[in-house]
Amino acid sequence: MAHSGSERRAGRRLDSSDIQRASGDALGHGLTMAAAIGLFLWVGDRADRVLGTGPVLAVAGAVTGAVAGFYRLYAHLTALQDFSGPKDDRSEDSE
Repeated sequence: MAHSGSERRAGRRLDSSDIQRASGDALGHGLTMAAAIGLFLWVGDRADRVLGTGPVLAVAGAVTGAVAGFYRLYAHLTALQDFSGPKDDRSEDSE
């Protein structure tokens, strides 16, 4: 389970399992990004060889892979924020 930033700021000390979890998440995101770029770059290179074009499709593949990797990172972080974000119901009750 992920810990929200408010727990860390509230003085809760991070233990080794928190650090390992965060390191694993960062490693996973990095590998996902590298795999997406590498896969799309490879597909673009193969398409360039078949079609006889220059490195145009390889570059397009690398850019597409980077966009896909960043999208995956963004989707994960927004889902994590929605899951662990603060739940403040007092603003609705005060009106």
